[in-house]
Amino acid sequence: MPEQINESIIPYVPIADRVEASNDKSQLLCQQFFNMIDHCVRSQIMFNHDTAHGCLSIAPDQINDLLAELSKTDHSNKVIDIHALKDSLSDLIYPKFNGIHTITSPIWNQTEVTVWQFQLNQIANGVDMEHIDIDNDAELNLDMALSSIRIWRKSLEIGSDNRDIIYKQNDLIYKLMDLEERLTIVQYSLEE
Repeated sequence: MPEQINESIIPYVPIADRVEASNDKSQLLCQQFFNMIDHCVRSQIMFNHDTAHGCLSIAPDQINDLLAELSKTDHSNKVIDIHALKDSLSDLIYPKFNGIHTITSPIWNQTEVTVWQFQLNQIANGVDMEHIDIDNDAELNLDMALSSIRIWRKSLEIGSDNRDIIYKQNDLIYKLMDLEERLTIVQYSLEE
């Protein structure tokens, strides 16, 4: 009997290591926040109120409740100062802070909830790629190249300890060829 694939699982790349902010204090606070998000994903705790467009939407009132839930397994008593975190969001470079929104939440019985929304890098599932001019879009190609490098780096870091994850030489060759092509487009764009 063929193995069933769970179609509802969306590949997730941890965010905390990739957080960037314009100053050190905001960077540290936002990394702590996204570290909590990464732990919630690993623990399969539902918290994201809107995944439709590669967004991460979290209710600020929920943050310390999530930390309390995580503390049941890691036995820590961490709390995040929500007001200080909110002030730090304006310094956030990645992930991009989209602002405060009110949405109807599918995970909270279709009730309205106020969320902080962040835009993450995403895989464009179901998008008709013919309408996106990838060949001339330097920003998109650079973003795709950087995302690919980060995903492969993380995979290789994890894979070194796991003998079940094996990459063939051709996998790496094709990936490097793709990166070279994307960066060539960026180079041509910068030279124009």
